[in-house]
Amino acid sequence: MFRLTTSILCALMLLLIGFPVSAEVSLDMVAAAWLFDGNAEDFSDNGFDGEAQGGSYVDGKFGKAIQLNGSNEWVNIPKRIGSFEEITFTHWVNSTGRVGGWRTFFNNTGWKAGDIHYQLHPNNKVEFSINGNPGGNDAFADFAFTTGELNKWVHVATAYSATEKKIRFYINGELDAERSWGGNPGVLDPGRIGDWGGSRQWEGMLDEFVIFNAFLDEGDVQDVMNNGLETNVTAVDPKAKLATTWGNIKQ
Repeated sequence: MFRLTTSILCALMLLLIGFPVSAEVSLDMVAAAWLFDGNAEDFSDNGFDGEAQGGSYVDGKFGKAIQLNGSNEWVNIPKRIGSFEEITFTHWVNSTGRVGGWRTFFNNTGWKAGDIHYQLHPNNKVEFSINGNPGGNDAFADFAFTTGELNKWVHVATAYSATEKKIRFYINGELDAERSWGGNPGVLDPGRIGDWGGSRQWEGMLDEFVIFNAFLDEGDVQDVMNNGLETNVTAVDPKAKLATTWGNIKQ
């Protein structure tokens, strides 16, 4: 009996080697997520459901995406999400106009100390801002969303760490720029996706708009980009795999 049990355990260990240990990105790292699969609900279940002001749901990179007209359509986020020492935004974007104009990803409604504004600057580069951050309010990517990028899906990720005093911009899963910057936490109060105070609207589509409470690295960004958030965070826990495998062996 002892030999049989030992043999089963050895076989079990060999089987488990074939399983990935765990997903790098877990649901507890997701502060809020809007997948826009026909609605503006928060996939994270943290209660930050959006309220779509107009817009339509069209085919996106994963399921549906939200399409905004660049003038009077956006998504309200009515609740404070929190204060973050580390934060990463990841999302797919397809810009169809307003080149050379402000184009908002997510901006707090106001602009007080600590507020995050995250958008395309009129220089067409991704701008991440924290009001009152050491070294200046703003940090910029190198990549520019000019006319050559219109009507194309582009994956954007921006990761900031107040602890490390660094910000990283990723375009299509690759590091575009890394800056030494900041040191203050950023705040996400009620705000809007695709608008700031009736201006700076996004024209085009947005999909898989996710905010992580972590400083994601390039591998994590690529996983989310390639597989979608839902695939990454619903990966089966190793303990569940162990129980399932053990049950199969016993049968």
